[in-house]
Amino acid sequence: MKKLAITMMALTLSVSALAEKIGFVNSQEAFSKYSQTKVIQENLNKEKNRLENEIKQKEVALQKSQLELQSKGNKLTDKEKQDFQKQVEAFQKFVRDSQTKLSKEEYTRMQEIEKTMNSAIDSVAKAGKYDYILEAGAVKFGGTDVTADVIKAMEKIKK
Repeated sequence: MKKLAITMMALTLSVSALAEKIGFVNSQEAFSKYSQTKVIQENLNKEKNRLENEIKQKEVALQKSQLELQSKGNKLTDKEKQDFQKQVEAFQKFVRDSQTKLSKEEYTRMQEIEKTMNSAIDSVAKAGKYDYILEAGAVKFGGTDVTADVIKAMEKIKK
C-alpha cells in the first residue's frame, strides 16, 4: 500500500511537471490599440497628402506646358518636343520616387511597431513565466489572453 501511494505521488508530480503555461495575444488588437500606431498613421497620411498635392501641382504645370506646345501647332521645334518629353519623364520619376519613399517609410515604421510588440511579448512572457505565447487565432481552447498586458508593455517601451 505504501509503495502504491509513493508511486501515485511520483506520477502526479511528473504530470504536473509536464504542464506548461500558455498565453495568447491578439497581435492585430495590440497593433491597433497601441498609441504610436495612430500617431505613425497620421504622420504617414500627412506625408501622403503633401506628396499628392505636390504631384497635382506638377501635373497641372505639365498640362499647361502641353497646352502651350499644342497651341504652337506646326511651329513646334524638335528641341521643344524633347524638352517637354524630359519634363514628362522627370514627372514620372518624381511620382515613382515619391511612392517608393512613402512605402519605405511605412515599412520602416511598421517594423518599429512590430519590434516593440515582440519586445513587449517577450517581457510579458518572462514576467508571467509563460512557456509559450501564441497568436490568438492559433488557440482554440485554453491559455491565458495576455493582449492587454502586451499593450501596456508596448506603451512602457515606446520611445
